Amino acid sequence: MRQKRNLMVMAIVAMLSLTMTSCNIEDEFVADDLQGTWYGSVKNEYFNYRYGYTTEWTEVQMEFFKDPFVFAEGSGREIDYCGRQYSSIIGFNYHVRNQVIYIDYYDGTKIAIYNYSLRSSKFSGEFHDYHTGEFKASFNLNRMSNGWEYGYSKIKEGITDQVITIGE
Repeated sequence: MRQKRNLMVMAIVAMLSLTMTSCNIEDEFVADDLQGTWYGSVKNEYFNYRYGYTTEWTEVQMEFFKDPFVFAEGSGREIDYCGRQYSSIIGFNYHVRNQVIYIDYYDGTKIAIYNYSLRSSKFSGEFHDYHTGEFKASFNLNRMSNGWEYGYSKIKEGITDQVITIGE
């Protein structure tokens, strides 16, 4: 009888440890809401020794493809535009932890997205350095599609793992 009770206690402890994970369900909601194609502008402000403080606007398309088999993670690509044609395409992996969106670009650049607003048709916020937290740029994007029409496996095949730069 005592042995059965010990086994029962161990089973209950095992079940409780599986249900009390550190995964935040809100992170999964954010990752789900990111799914799709977003298009808009990025505002970069920086100091230039010749001209002083400068503001640069870039048109950008960001595509997020949530991995259905992993909690609050996925991959995607960013397409930067110069006029009517793209100037660079780069793939990335992303994950959401504690309401912060972390993006690891395939060229080694890492950013964190803070102070964001994510709605069904609008996504705006701030890019910060992944390690230092230093502000880099702000963005304002509009949803072009929700991404569900493609299917995960088809999308994974099309994501570039290299940086393509036009005009340099």
